[in-house]
Amino acid sequence: MSPAPVPAATEPFVDNDYCFACGTRNPLGLHLKFQREGELYVTLVRPLPHWQGWNNVMHGGLQATIMDDLMSNHLFQVFQVFAVTAEVKLRFRRPVPLDEELRFTSRLERNAGKLWELAATCATVAAPETVLSSATGRFLEVPPPAR
Repeated sequence: MSPAPVPAATEPFVDNDYCFACGTRNPLGLHLKFQREGELYVTLVRPLPHWQGWNNVMHGGLQATIMDDLMSNHLFQVFQVFAVTAEVKLRFRRPVPLDEELRFTSRLERNAGKLWELAATCATVAAPETVLSSATGRFLEVPPPAR
């Protein structure tokens, strides 16, 4: 059975809590939860078997989705900045296993006016010093939604 359709937004960039990555209303979403650890913003993820790309390897597109959303939420939650993704560059260093809990982190690299740059990494909780994949993101600040 398909989920109920979500009404179209009357203006761009409205948060209706249906985000595939972090929305709580999306029954098919990842339901990411975030926490601040000093200068880092963090989400812990236990991949599901159907997140596979290659055998027992997490799909790169889902890694990208998690890092993009983590960096975006970092801006909003920590700096109260409404921003949209302008660019994300990824680097896949090692296979990301499906059978271990993962730790994704984000940190602010720089801010130049309305342009914000962040970096993100993925590692296992068991070996957080070994980066499996990483991303850099550029985000463009936008006006907050009307209330």
